[in-house]
Amino acid sequence: MPDTMGQRFSCGFPEEWEDFAKRHRLFLERFPNLVAALNTAFIRRATLSEHIDKFIFFYGRLCCEDFFEVGLCCGNGYGAAAMKLVRSLYERAVTLRYLHEHPEELTDFWDYHHVSSYKLMVPVDETLGTKTVPEEMRAKLKTDFERVKERFMVTACDECGTKRLNHTWSKLDFVSMSKKTGVIGKLVVPGYYWPLRHAHATVGALLSRLEDSEVEGISFAPTAQRKEADDALMTAQNIIVDVLNVQDERFKIPGLSEQIQHVIDDFGEMYAKPAKD
Repeated sequence: MPDTMGQRFSCGFPEEWEDFAKRHRLFLERFPNLVAALNTAFIRRATLSEHIDKFIFFYGRLCCEDFFEVGLCCGNGYGAAAMKLVRSLYERAVTLRYLHEHPEELTDFWDYHHVSSYKLMVPVDETLGTKTVPEEMRAKLKTDFERVKERFMVTACDECGTKRLNHTWSKLDFVSMSKKTGVIGKLVVPGYYWPLRHAHATVGALLSRLEDSEVEGISFAPTAQRKEADDALMTAQNIIVDVLNVQDERFKIPGLSEQIQHVIDDFGEMYAKPAKD
């Protein structure tokens, strides 16, 4: 780390790193196995001619970034932050799995970008002014939007047949989509619902950071959220395994299936419940 004004600069909390290492000794010992599998899946030269192949590869790589961001927060005791990132990772991993199994819907996923980009102009105009978006860009955004919008119209009223623009690219809501993705869909509670409390403006997010004592009464808990960090790490490991499985199923990468099995075996040892006497 560079020295700043004569002082050594660092980010994070060394005491949390040490405690994390104690709590997750086996994770750190076996972490090279996971890194090896991720490298096999993503650090390679690939010829990707089909759009779905490009999507699966690069979106999976994006999930890897999410995973390491979760780990960074966990290692520093920021369990609530890790939970927020788990939700992003889970949503992307479910979308990855769903489109891997339903590649005919990739065009909808891709083209909805034109809808969201056009819709963004409204708050930009309202808050930053109508001259913020250049006229040439505004015209291009509108043209792209008009070209695809009919595919994303849904019925708002069954009686009168009124339609509205859908809020997302799929006619399935996210939870319904997750239920169609097999094993990873079973992580919807730790991957989606629990992190939702931390990601949104909820009472649960506030209560999770408060503590009550007879001496000082209710106060904000300034300490690390280690339990949340541990839960986030376990969930993120589960999710990244499915991300790897998608890569293996799609591309049949030599040696990857064996590496994934090592990762799964490691996970089982890490979180095995102690045998009862």
